[in-house]
Amino acid sequence: MEFLANGSSGSEKPLKLLIYGRTGCIGGLLGKLCESRGIDFAYGSGRLENQSSLEADLAAVNPTHVFNAAGVTGPPNADWCESHKTVAIRSNVIGALTLADVCRNKGLILINFGSGCIFEYDPEHQLGSGIGFKEEDEPNFVGSFYSKTKAMVRNE
Repeated sequence: MEFLANGSSGSEKPLKLLIYGRTGCIGGLLGKLCESRGIDFAYGSGRLENQSSLEADLAAVNPTHVFNAAGVTGPPNADWCESHKTVAIRSNVIGALTLADVCRNKGLILINFGSGCIFEYDPEHQLGSGIGFKEEDEPNFVGSFYSKTKAMVRNE
């Protein structure tokens, strides 16, 4: 079965995804999902903060859609960003915005995956209540620098 860019069986261009974040949980799962569904995809090799490398990826892959699941958390976890703020900003903020700009200039749809680390339980969203946060909810957790960087790009 051929998957088409508009989800129909008309004369649209076949779906081809360019995915950033190969080594992360979401990026890796996106690739596996594409493989299992027979969707054509490639992982981006460019650095998000490097515009020319992103443009090279787009030229090489010629995607219909771009998925960004990339972000630096550092080894061993997101606490690494506390002492590597410049690197975190460069990748998680500048990189995400650079990719968005490159995609916009090429007329491509970009799906940006953020992080749940921008929310914490509060009186309206209590643990075990089954009431979750929505995409339009304002971030309420700024207890880590990683979370701050992810919150910075969520509405851009």
